[in-house]
Amino acid sequence: MDKLTFILICHFGLEKVLKSEIRKLGLEISEVTDGEVKAIGNLSDIPRLNFNLRTAERVMIEMSIFKAVEPDELLENARKVEIEKFVPVDGEFLVTKANQDKNSVLKSSQANQKTVKKAFVDRLKNVYNTNVLTETRGKYPFRVKFNKNICSIRLDTTGDSLHKRGYRIKSGLAPIEETLAAALIKLTEFSKDKVLVDPFCGSGTIPIEAAMIASNIPPSVDRAFVSETWDAISRESWKKARAEALENINQERLSMNEIKIFGFDIDSNMIRIAKENADRADVADIIHFETCAVRDFWNLECLKNIESGIILCNPPYGERLEDKESIVPIYKDLKTSYEKMKNFDMHIITSFEDATKLLGKETKNRKLYNGMIKTYLYSYLVNV
Repeated sequence: MDKLTFILICHFGLEKVLKSEIRKLGLEISEVTDGEVKAIGNLSDIPRLNFNLRTAERVMIEMSIFKAVEPDELLENARKVEIEKFVPVDGEFLVTKANQDKNSVLKSSQANQKTVKKAFVDRLKNVYNTNVLTETRGKYPFRVKFNKNICSIRLDTTGDSLHKRGYRIKSGLAPIEETLAAALIKLTEFSKDKVLVDPFCGSGTIPIEAAMIASNIPPSVDRAFVSETWDAISRESWKKARAEALENINQERLSMNEIKIFGFDIDSNMIRIAKENADRADVADIIHFETCAVRDFWNLECLKNIESGIILCNPPYGERLEDKESIVPIYKDLKTSYEKMKNFDMHIITSFEDATKLLGKETKNRKLYNGMIKTYLYSYLVNV
């Protein structure tokens, strides 16, 4: 099969982090837009991308791109998409989502889905010379996206989003997604030899992702993907990519006795859940979790002999008006503790508009989206 154009989806604002990951896997970047990075690769890259990308939400193949301003134009162009390269005569093909911007003429998501589905039915009946498509084998989820009347038809190779690593069975209120946590860690320039502290660890996502990065544990090697059953991708490709990902695990880091990743939370139940999640991720032995209020974590015995490191946290945002007053003391306590930790950089992600009034002027900030919530990553750096 010819070269493929992959579309890698990420949180808005994290495209640069994702680009770096893709390049490390040896793929060429062809285009970057809000929340998407396009890269050129081949069939064998599908398992590699799904197993190894920490900051992508899903891996899709761009099947076709064309202009469409009328339903008939969409229908005719969609009929030209060579979906038979992946979809067999008995394959179940779905048009799971159709997104369009306000600048596109064809604005009805439901109508666009139906049009593309009809076009695919027409094409496969013609290609396979049949009047019946049973759709009984495998799943082939297609997505349609319009941007300024340009239609992109994509085939999703991932299925459930890549943030669903499998280790986080339980979580607290408004947990940070695993993919976003991994991206934040990479933005702090964390490495396996640095100390990382999360004083609002909740169900443990940030410490667990940091431990997986430090140990080079592939984020999604133990889960299933929708494309694993496709005839177009050999079983050998999946087997080889999985073996390579596992071979790269830093066993030396996993066996170290020295703990360099810490997670604290005021809720003892969340600490229990965090420990269970870390155990499922196989990193429980290299993270120290402890129940502690944010005002006191700087004085814990486990941090006594640690002179420098990184604080990274996702404190409460106070999204509801009635919560805003109650979170002010939390940010004040965070500042008090941070000031005691003289050689630590601190990075916090929050949408709370008074955060920097309470914490002080940040060294730098970056606008990010946590789901649909506009947030900022505020960085307080010791040496700049």
